[in-house]
Amino acid sequence: MAPGSFWQGFADLFKIHTDKPELVRAQVKALSRQIPVLYMLLLANAVALAYTHYGVAPDWLTIHAIIVLGVICVARAVAWSRAGVDIGDIDACIHHLQRIRVLAVVIAILFTSWAITMFGYGDAYQQGHVAYFISITVVGCIFCLVNFPPAALLVVVIVLGTFVLFFGFSGNEVYVAIAVNMALVSLMIVQIIRSFYANFSGLVDSQLNLEDQHHRTMELSRQNEALALIDPLTGLSNRRAFFSILDETVSKSEPTDRFAVAMIDLDGFKPVNDVHGHPAGDELLLQTGERLRDILGADTLLARLGGDEFGIVLTEYDDAIDLIELGGRLCDALNRPFAISGVTVQVSASLGIATYPAVARSSNGLFERADFALYHAKKNCPGEAVLFAAHHETLIRHDSQIEQALRKADLSKELTLHYQPVFDIDTGKVNSVEALARWDSVSMGRVSPGTFFPVAEKTGQVGFLTRVLFEKLLIDMAAWPKDVSVSFNLSARDVVLSDTVEWLIEEIKKHKIDPKRLTFEVTETAFLRDFVAARTSIRYLRDHGARIALDDFGIGYSSLRYVHELEFDTLKVDRSFIAPLPVNERSRRIVKTMIDMCANLDIECVIEGIETELQRNALQALGGRLMQGYLFARPTREAMLSPLDEIVKP
Repeated sequence: MAPGSFWQGFADLFKIHTDKPELVRAQVKALSRQIPVLYMLLLANAVALAYTHYGVAPDWLTIHAIIVLGVICVARAVAWSRAGVDIGDIDACIHHLQRIRVLAVVIAILFTSWAITMFGYGDAYQQGHVAYFISITVVGCIFCLVNFPPAALLVVVIVLGTFVLFFGFSGNEVYVAIAVNMALVSLMIVQIIRSFYANFSGLVDSQLNLEDQHHRTMELSRQNEALALIDPLTGLSNRRAFFSILDETVSKSEPTDRFAVAMIDLDGFKPVNDVHGHPAGDELLLQTGERLRDILGADTLLARLGGDEFGIVLTEYDDAIDLIELGGRLCDALNRPFAISGVTVQVSASLGIATYPAVARSSNGLFERADFALYHAKKNCPGEAVLFAAHHETLIRHDSQIEQALRKADLSKELTLHYQPVFDIDTGKVNSVEALARWDSVSMGRVSPGTFFPVAEKTGQVGFLTRVLFEKLLIDMAAWPKDVSVSFNLSARDVVLSDTVEWLIEEIKKHKIDPKRLTFEVTETAFLRDFVAARTSIRYLRDHGARIALDDFGIGYSSLRYVHELEFDTLKVDRSFIAPLPVNERSRRIVKTMIDMCANLDIECVIEGIETELQRNALQALGGRLMQGYLFARPTREAMLSPLDEIVKP
């Protein structure tokens, strides 16, 4: 180290480092414990020195002076013990250090002067006690002040400097030797002070670094926690945040408070994903969140719950009319076309609302009822908002009863199949029969398939129903003529599960049924759920000889796309197009288009729901050939395979 750096570092020890507030606080905190000890050390050593000089030195030195010094020591020790230094106030801490530095000088001068004066009295032993007093006391005081070098070094300079000069020029060889020894010890003490202070300062810096690292870690943890509550795609709250805030809102709500939970689901999102790719689907979700946020504002909780489903907590509303009006605005905003990557796409949104405390007082109850209202909207009035009402509660209870009845039922006995023929009007012969499920519940009586199948689908029971019904079908088919073809309905869940379609083929082989006699009817719902899985299942069934029909054709979002990409053998035109056919020219044109398309694609076109002669005649005029409906035959337990002219119509 260069001499300049050494002296600069040495001079730096005499400074109070006001630029390092944490170091100043640490020094005050350490000194508040050590300075009372310093005063007690001074007093004890001074009393011992006065005692050995009592009767030799004047009373003003051994009695009066020690009383004054003792009062000073006790007063300062008590003052320090009672002083409540506000460590948080850096100005107060600096003031304390400045006062300690001044008092260190004053106390050092007082006790050193008193001890040197005492040296002139007594024999060699008593004079030796003075030297001992100065050396041992100063060392003790320095160690008490070692955390604060400005005071410790001033004590070294004043006390040991005086000691070295006084005894060095005493003319006594022993005292001169002691003075030289003390001078060397002083240098070592200074080095000890420097080293200790460096360690002390470094420890404070390390503690600061650790605290800073801890704060950064805590901040990072808070950021991670915040991110854990954010949907990374849309920047909205996620499912976890939604339920957390909903739980908190419910727990803090009084019985007189009112708020609502809304659920939104996009109708037609899956086809956008399939046709335009996942980046387009992500952009659609992002724009959906922005449109909803523009209407709801920044203070309303809006969360993406997963997929294309969003949740809202509305903490302020006046009445049900306001909620329906807001729901309508939200649906209208999402029903407008979206511009995505230069392409315009069209979807719609359905919305369900449940209110607190009118329909539920728990977060789960609110969510379930809002979800049911959403389900009701998608099923009965897609693209609109539905407010959960009393009759929905009745439907929920009914669905719950059906679910429980399904779980308790002996379905192998209670489920049966009825068959409705599809006729070729040109020949009058049966083209095929459709297998239709019937459930005669022991507890509930006859339950409609349109009622129990959706419940079974939602509760995951539909797979078991499919297996029971399909085994019954294969047993019936074994007794029929070999040329009779049968169509069997598969649920959306059945189609996307590979183990189900593999089981179907294995059962066909086990019962030795020609797979060409079987047509599996699927709805567009299966493709909306998982297009890739549904396409794989359909190809698997076709590869093993079975035929595939697309049911309810014409009422979905992208049926033409499915017809284009998938090799269907049959399209079944939905009955909703048939009822207005005799009086509605537009309906006739739509049905004519479907019939012609099937002819051009060389696939069968089966028309459902024919109930009147007028409908039949209109369809024949349009080129329709394969027809099914109550006009010809109702579903019966025993399949009617006779030609049309032999059937006695009801």
